[in-house]
Amino acid sequence: MQPLMDLHALVVAGDFVVNPPWLAGIGRTDPLTNVQEIHQAMDRAGRFVGISAAREALSLVRVGADSPQETRLRLAIVDAGLPEPGLQISVDPSDPWAPHADLGFPQWKIAIQYEGAHHRDRRQQEIDARRDEWFQAHGWIVIKVTSADTRQGFRRVTDRIARHIASAAR
Repeated sequence: MQPLMDLHALVVAGDFVVNPPWLAGIGRTDPLTNVQEIHQAMDRAGRFVGISAAREALSLVRVGADSPQETRLRLAIVDAGLPEPGLQISVDPSDPWAPHADLGFPQWKIAIQYEGAHHRDRRQQEIDARRDEWFQAHGWIVIKVTSADTRQGFRRVTDRIARHIASAAR
């Protein structure tokens, strides 16, 4: 039987339901569920077609992806043989006002920002420029990712991350 969704699509769905959504003017709200509740629901359901794929996908679900593209990017990084990036990484975790990167590697000071359609807004571009400047002032590199990278399987991004990690290891 052909699965209804591939593994990455299942992970995208899982990341969506466990991530606290951001609502303008309100901030973060409660997620729809959490990984433990999904595990319990699958245990109660018992055996069903697709249970193996569901369990594999659930092992890859993470809190922190604010968009399907952030999840796809994270999975592409791991699929490229690179370490798994953190999500919603702060340049300075001790500073509540410090900006966050969508994904990143604090140990190598790599900040990764997925620039979706709303980043074309003039106000958002100003916010993004200040955010990126803050990271760079603290010695981080900022990798901006666009829909063109998505269409190319994130190859440019994974290559750049791999090069940066390799140079940091020298």
